[in-house]
Amino acid sequence: MTILGIDTIAVVVSDPVKAIAWYRDVLGLDIAYIGPSQPDPDPNVQGTPDDPGHWIEIGPGRPRTRIHLCHMGGTTEPGPAGITFITDDIQKDHERLRRAGVEFPMPPEKMEWGEWLSQFVDPDGNVFDLKQPISAREWEAPASPAKRRGPSRVRSDRPGGSSPGRARGPRTRPPRRSARAS
Repeated sequence: MTILGIDTIAVVVSDPVKAIAWYRDVLGLDIAYIGPSQPDPDPNVQGTPDDPGHWIEIGPGRPRTRIHLCHMGGTTEPGPAGITFITDDIQKDHERLRRAGVEFPMPPEKMEWGEWLSQFVDPDGNVFDLKQPISAREWEAPASPAKRRGPSRVRSDRPGGSSPGRARGPRTRPPRRSARAS
């Protein structure tokens, strides 16, 4: 067995509509996939930012790793998600996010090993790191010929343009997550 990478990381949210808006509009992440909101509908139908299903993937174009906004229903206990976002200008991003109302329990601070690090909190209380590595160049995405950015764009990076609802190997649907699994 060879581990090829990380596909998604679950972040528990209390309201998927508000979470999509925050991660898309405040952090600037692209929507990769929104599952249908009805149980077992046609797998070709996707949900929308205003009517999402359980499975929502959002993240940067590169690297491929996505955040799965995981709405568990009922009461959830937020906490450190153990996720670090990389930036090439931590001071600029800190100021942009702070102006958007994002709370920073730890403002940017240069670490003894040379990287800059800070922590911020999403509306559900999940804590994330924001890091500016010594060399951000290694994290830069390859140039994309016609990359458009827009807050309501939904795209699929799945092989063949398929969504998680379409067959793509042994698993044909994203797994239903329980409170313990996410």
